[in-house]
Parts: sequence; structure tokens; C-alpha cells
Amino acid sequence: MKKIIVLSLFVLINGLINPVFSLGGIGLYGLSDAITVGAGTDGTFPVQLKRDGFDGAIGGGLFLYVDAIPFIDLEANVEMAFNEYSFQFKNVLSDLPPVDFGWARISTYLTVRRKLFGLSIPVLGGIKFHAGGGYNMHSSTPLADLDMVKTLLGGDLTTSFEDSDLESELIDFLKDNKIDANGFHFQVGTQFKLLALNLFLNYRVTMAEDVVPGEKSFSSLWLGLAFGI
Repeated sequence: MKKIIVLSLFVLINGLINPVFSLGGIGLYGLSDAITVGAGTDGTFPVQLKRDGFDGAIGGGLFLYVDAIPFIDLEANVEMAFNEYSFQFKNVLSDLPPVDFGWARISTYLTVRRKLFGLSIPVLGGIKFHAGGGYNMHSSTPLADLDMVKTLLGGDLTTSFEDSDLESELIDFLKDNKIDANGFHFQVGTQFKLLALNLFLNYRVTMAEDVVPGEKSFSSLWLGLAFGI
């Protein structure tokens, strides 16, 4: 019994000192999406909505990974990215000043990774390069358009309104009209191990239609720090 306890403590301590023996880890990361959403106009005078475009999206997430399985590593991510834009709606009776709005996505990624090659640093850790792919699930917000404003105004785009009439209903509208999608992705990256800390840098291409409005895919770059277990 004492031998088992001593061996268990040795494995635990060694795993903290030398991450080569770690089972996996948990961490946080920041990300940037390389996306472009163009400006647009919906409708014609006297009922019209003009929308600004935006470039890129930023966010962050939580990830878990498992390094203990032979030949492959597993990774699970939950993340959010967003950007702001504004739109302006007007009809014959009212002219709404520009309204600050936004686009956002919440995503889950499940990834299988394979080590390509690595370099070790005795005692301290090392660095490895990996590639992989997997399955992803998303919920994203729709862009502002006349259908949205029509719903918020009770079906009549020609009625008069106050600014607060639209702004107070936006959150409920977004919840009821979120865009759900799923798809596949592939990624390449590095994992730098220093004692119990792990620094990740990954480039990922997501193939999922309409997560980004009008696009079938988008790419992301994320940098994260994890604690090895």
C-alpha cells in the first residue's frame, strides 16, 4: 500500500514539474476572426434602412484538452466573438437616429489533434506543432434589416415611433431569431510547455454556412494560456 501511495505522489509531482507526463489541462484564450461584412441598404424611400459594415471580430473562450491518449490529442472549446455596427431607419413619419447595434456568435468546437513534431527542453518542458480538425456548433445574431424593424413595430413600417420603441425590443428579437449552424473545421498550431503552464497559438478555418452573414467559412487566430493537469 505504501509503495502505491509513494508511486502516485511521484507521478503527480513529476507531472507538475515536467509537462511531458501531464494528462491535459484547462485554459482561457483571446481570439480574432478575420471577417468582413459589407454595409447595406434595405428598402427604398419612404421606408428605408441603412446599415454600416464592419471588419473583424474579437472575443475569447474557455478550452479543455487531453494529451494522455496515444497518437492523438483532444480539445474542446466554448467561445464568443463580436463586433459593433450601427443602422438607421426612417419612414414618412419618423426618422430614427443611428442606432448602435452588433453582431455576435457563440460557438462550440470539438477537435482531434495530431502532433506533427516537437522539441523538448529537459526538465522545463518543450514545444510541439500539431494539426487537426473536428466538428463545431454555432449561434449567431442576424443583421438589422426591414423585416426586423417590421417585427419590432408590430408589422407596420409606416407608423410613427419613438427611439425607445425599437431599442427596448431588440434583445427579445435577437433571442427569437438567432441563426443556428454547424459545420467542420481544421486548425494548425503550437503548444509551448513550461513546467505546468502551456501556451497555445492556433490558426483555425471554420466551414459553417451563414455563421458570418453571407459567408460559407471564416478563419480565426487565437492565443491561450492553460494550466496542465
